[in-house]
Amino acid sequence: MDGVPAPGSGPGTIIPLVSLNAGTDGTAQPRNGRGGSTRRRPAFRTGLLAAALGAGLPTAPASAQERPGLDDVIGRAAAYVAEYVDELSNVVMEEDYRQTYYRDYSANPAHSQLVSEFLLMRVDDAGQWVGFRDVVELNGRELENRGNRLVSLLADGRASAIAQARRISEESARYNLGETGRTFNVPTYSLFFLHPANVDRFQFERMRTGRAGCGGVETAWDVSFQEIEFPTIARGFQGISLPARGRFCLDPASGRVIETEFELRHPEVRGERPATEASARVTFGLEPRLNLWVPVEMRDSVEEDDGRRTVGTARYRNYRQFDVTVSENTGPPPGGNGGPR
Repeated sequence: MDGVPAPGSGPGTIIPLVSLNAGTDGTAQPRNGRGGSTRRRPAFRTGLLAAALGAGLPTAPASAQERPGLDDVIGRAAAYVAEYVDELSNVVMEEDYRQTYYRDYSANPAHSQLVSEFLLMRVDDAGQWVGFRDVVELNGRELENRGNRLVSLLADGRASAIAQARRISEESARYNLGETGRTFNVPTYSLFFLHPANVDRFQFERMRTGRAGCGGVETAWDVSFQEIEFPTIARGFQGISLPARGRFCLDPASGRVIETEFELRHPEVRGERPATEASARVTFGLEPRLNLWVPVEMRDSVEEDDGRRTVGTARYRNYRQFDVTVSENTGPPPGGNGGPR
């Protein structure tokens, strides 16, 4: 089931197109007091969203930043992500994604290589975001009748921007190897959890790993997270909620995201699908030409209890500016269709 916001979610909500299913979509449920979690939210979140949604983080003296608390770091990370997705929505990148599928413990594995364009698309009128890939090449063969499809779909005002994004995402997902249908395997997925509109769904804790830092950065923090709000962002077979958990590697001074890692577990559905574990780890690096930290590598896996397993590695390159902006209620932007530049 994809993670389009349920009725009542406010502007700025990121829309992850995400699923972990066996071919049957569930139905979205409203987020409200009756259908939500009964667990109490951690007290440290008080005032965090207000700070994260402000115009920006004030510059503090170095002494004030030496010992930030967890509230401070998560607030800075939320503010960073809110600004970051705005900047990244102007960037399209090339993705080289290689997957290996093991049907069982003894069979020879199947392999695939996808070359795609990846874009974090902004939907202006709704103040929302969608991360998706458009597959260009499969196993060295360029897909036919593709043309400049990414640009034409994004600029086509005849259908809603969200519907266009879902169409591309679901079509691209059919190239995934394995039996488990999924659309969460995109490098920006875990950033959804840190966006100010979504951060209150999670509980955070600084990890005491004994390491000097994470992501090769001595001062960075490892912060674990667990989704505690229901219905969850990710949905599975017949709309079942799939709470996410994982960790972020964060720069405590700026909130910059250096690494992300998340896990989803789908319980067994008797007669329909085995229990399934999914995970993805993404590293970010500085792209000097754009002066922006961008996805560099994603490693993901899907493991089913019956022995089937899919592992993948995606690497990113050829980052360039993109000048198409999509509106939910309007036609193509003035001046033509735009495109990479």
